[in-house]
Amino acid sequence: MYLEIADKIYFIEGENRGRDPYSNSLLIDDRVKVLIDSGIGPEKIKQVAGDFDLDLVILSHGHEDHIAGNPFFPKARIGVHHLDSAAVREVSHQIRLFGVDNPDMEEFTSQILKDIYQLKDSRVDLEFKDGHQFSLGDYRLEVIHTPGHSAGHCCFNLPDAGILFLADISLSRFGPLYEKVDSNIEQFINSIELIKTIDFEIAVSSHKGVFTDCNEVIAELEVFLDKIFQREELLLHFLERERTLDEIVEEAIIYGSFPEPRAIYSLLEKTMITKHLERLIARGRVAATSRGYIAL
Repeated sequence: MYLEIADKIYFIEGENRGRDPYSNSLLIDDRVKVLIDSGIGPEKIKQVAGDFDLDLVILSHGHEDHIAGNPFFPKARIGVHHLDSAAVREVSHQIRLFGVDNPDMEEFTSQILKDIYQLKDSRVDLEFKDGHQFSLGDYRLEVIHTPGHSAGHCCFNLPDAGILFLADISLSRFGPLYEKVDSNIEQFINSIELIKTIDFEIAVSSHKGVFTDCNEVIAELEVFLDKIFQREELLLHFLERERTLDEIVEEAIIYGSFPEPRAIYSLLEKTMITKHLERLIARGRVAATSRGYIAL
């Protein structure tokens, strides 16, 4: 279960190979014992809790698939970027981030978070900011604020080990996700560009595992980033004639097709498409009409 990728540093693959509703974690068994993200799944998180007396659980961001294991560590301090702390503390805030707009959908979303993700309210003991450094013993852990996926999304650099934790700059073939109310496409682009400037030897993705070739990671970052622009070109093509927002969402430009629960994924599609429309309107490439939208 523990893959040692450097002295006293272990990669832990989440259940379902780290795919949603789970994520991968990094364990640092230094003088200060740290787990980055607790969303590896109930069976694996129980084992970590039994094997290690953790001092600190550091969260890359406040999304449901990264934080569900927090209650297994009652003695450890829990830290997250201050902009994502509310999402960790309150499941109700998670629901607001989905952008639900009616009571039935609110109840449905709440049930999914509690049943599938087993999410509970969590305390937060430490709210950090960009540039914060944790002295762990032999290692230093540096916080790199990389917003876009969420307002407080962070990557983590272990410069003494040459390891970079990418979190949900995940390098997935699906591409970037900016499906919550506090997501931001422009910030996501800037965050990816920032990560490309950092020196590292090993990169760890929350959903794609361990990369040991930095040149491969840079190439994968380019592919990952380009998904944003590919989606915009598809959207512009679809808007060659006027379309309503509902028509655009039904086209499923981002998801391709909606898995179950369809209501949730169509809502996430709507949020992401709306962010693209706002970006393209600001750039003079799309106009809002009385009925919907059209490419210029």
